[in-house]
Amino acid sequence: MTTTLALAARLRELDDAALLAALQRRTYRRTGVADFFDLADALLDADSVQRALAPLDRPRLAALVVLARAARPLTVDAVAAALADAPATAGIDRDAVVAALDDLAGLLLVHPADSSGARAFDLYDGVAAQLAAWPAQGLPSGDDLLGTPPPPALAPVPDTERRFTDRLAAERAFEAVAAVSELLAELGREGARRLQKGGLALPAVKRLAEALSLDADLVPVALSAAERAGLVAVDEGMWLPTDEAAAWSHSPTADRWRALAAAWLAALPEDLRTLLALRSRAAWGDSLREHVAWLYPASIEEAQRRVDAHTRLAEWLGVTAHQAPSSAGAALVEEGPDAATAVMTTQFPAEVDRVYLQHDLTIVSPGPLAPEIESRLRGIAELESRALASTFRISAASVDRALTAGETADGIREFLSAISLTGLPQPVDYLIADAAERHGRVRVREAVGEGVRSAVRSEDATLLRTIHVDQALASLRLAPGRTGELISRFPRDVVFWALSDARYPVVAEDANGAEVTLRRQRVAHPAAAPEHDRDLELVERLRLADADAGDDTGERWLARQLDLAVRARQPIVIEVAMPDGQIVDYLLEPTGVGGGRLRGRDRAADIERTLPLSSVRGMRPAPEQEE
Repeated sequence: MTTTLALAARLRELDDAALLAALQRRTYRRTGVADFFDLADALLDADSVQRALAPLDRPRLAALVVLARAARPLTVDAVAAALADAPATAGIDRDAVVAALDDLAGLLLVHPADSSGARAFDLYDGVAAQLAAWPAQGLPSGDDLLGTPPPPALAPVPDTERRFTDRLAAERAFEAVAAVSELLAELGREGARRLQKGGLALPAVKRLAEALSLDADLVPVALSAAERAGLVAVDEGMWLPTDEAAAWSHSPTADRWRALAAAWLAALPEDLRTLLALRSRAAWGDSLREHVAWLYPASIEEAQRRVDAHTRLAEWLGVTAHQAPSSAGAALVEEGPDAATAVMTTQFPAEVDRVYLQHDLTIVSPGPLAPEIESRLRGIAELESRALASTFRISAASVDRALTAGETADGIREFLSAISLTGLPQPVDYLIADAAERHGRVRVREAVGEGVRSAVRSEDATLLRTIHVDQALASLRLAPGRTGELISRFPRDVVFWALSDARYPVVAEDANGAEVTLRRQRVAHPAAAPEHDRDLELVERLRLADADAGDDTGERWLARQLDLAVRARQPIVIEVAMPDGQIVDYLLEPTGVGGGRLRGRDRAADIERTLPLSSVRGMRPAPEQEE
């Protein structure tokens, strides 16, 4: 075994980048850490070690057990041979063992050493002690970790079932893309408040569920997919679309699915990605949970929750269907997003760029619309139902909204005529003309005055009185002004959008009375939170303490080493400078340090010795053979 003393020396010798990388992977107490000995103590504390051991997979835990059972450091080949003979890790290759040992060394759980010129590793005493205590805590023993073989591999999904799986997965993938599109549109119209503890406020969940035509419990899944793809973010406590959302919304359906699937794959932890790739042709359901329980024996529930979160999103995105990987899903985890998209594209329905305009003011698309067509059509008409054949409805309010956003009556007519398979029905033409004539009858401008920030005017006095008494606008505190206008203490943009939502034909004006087009959609530009790296602060503080010690650093380091050896009752080899200049080694079991002297029992001569600290030139842990 290797002691705290060895870890303290190793920590001091690591460069800042390696030390910081190791500390950022560990949970440990920082209070009272004044030097590297204190840090080593904190890292080998039982609670800190347990937190580091619990998430490890079985091959890494098995490697620790092999090291714990050895009397001295083991070479990589010795560890690999022991693991290859164990039922839990039978047939493990040497590269996997090297990777596991390097990872454990990076976690500061094992100590790199040399054995006859070969790479070797030893286990710290605190880690060995914690593993030995596992059975008393209801966790697997060393025999269990080495002796429990993995669950049997499953047979692949039959081709007949895969064809059904592929059809269902393609339907879900298409619906997921449509749902995320609706999510971005709805969040662009009105953001959703994020709760302080995470998640969405209940009113926002209900509103989004209705807009997306999803069950309420699937709204967080859609939001998660959009967030991972970088399409939404939190800005000032509100979920809003990002700058990337507009480009995504105008991309073909296959490209949009690729972005969502690639984000899902990128979010997979490396161990889970490897596991899913190995099971890319077999069902992921209960068998995957069983395998995860075997693979992470010290954190079964946490590991299964982690898997469930990723597999639930995979089911929603069409990576799987009924927990069986689709052909596109298998390609995704085996080869990547491009291969998966090539497979999924063959399953998607073809996009169309023509619609049926009907006399009842409805617009029916015979298939999924091309994104650029759908995007503009949504600005002119209301979406009534979304499926492979979506239905829109054009209304006075929707045309007025389009005119407010910058469309013109002639532009709307030209667009609808170009995409219509049935021409431009007369009722639609009349509706556009009437909406254009009414548009702008209500005007909002900025105003200056005590407690006044905007004014509403209209040549239609009756319409103005209607606005004044409209209870839906009561929050604007509209009041008659001296010039016959309605004045408000709210800004022009707030008043404008309130009137627009209430379906009044309103336009905004600048200070000179010229019409301006207001853009309502907010885009998330979250400010990066200042990072407070406590590990970096600790490393800097320890290095500064070493530098401040100056010439006393060596003496202070030696004193702390000796003090630690006394407390641990650890046999040590002391290098002592004799009066004639020779350096003599003494194998001691130290019993105390004080008054400038070291006291201890000489194991070779079987006598008590007292040595002046000023003569001590160095020390090292006693090798096993010297004990």
